[in-house]
Amino acid sequence: MGAEWVGAFGVVAAALVTGLFGVVLNRLRSENTEQHNMVTHGLTRLEGKVDTVQNDVTGLTVWTRVHEEHHKLIEKKG
Repeated sequence: MGAEWVGAFGVVAAALVTGLFGVVLNRLRSENTEQHNMVTHGLTRLEGKVDTVQNDVTGLTVWTRVHEEHHKLIEKKG
């Protein structure tokens, strides 16, 4: 009868370890999902800011070229 108790205890212990492992894994997955969502939100905001800067740089480039042409015209006249 002693071997049967050891076997039963072994099965219960294995189930307990497997259950704990599953709980820890599920918690890590949940935290990972939350972190992933936070990073995705941050990257989306950053993308919008980069687009704004890109538009500003493009506008400044156009303005600089127009301004250069203006100075070239003034030099030719003067």
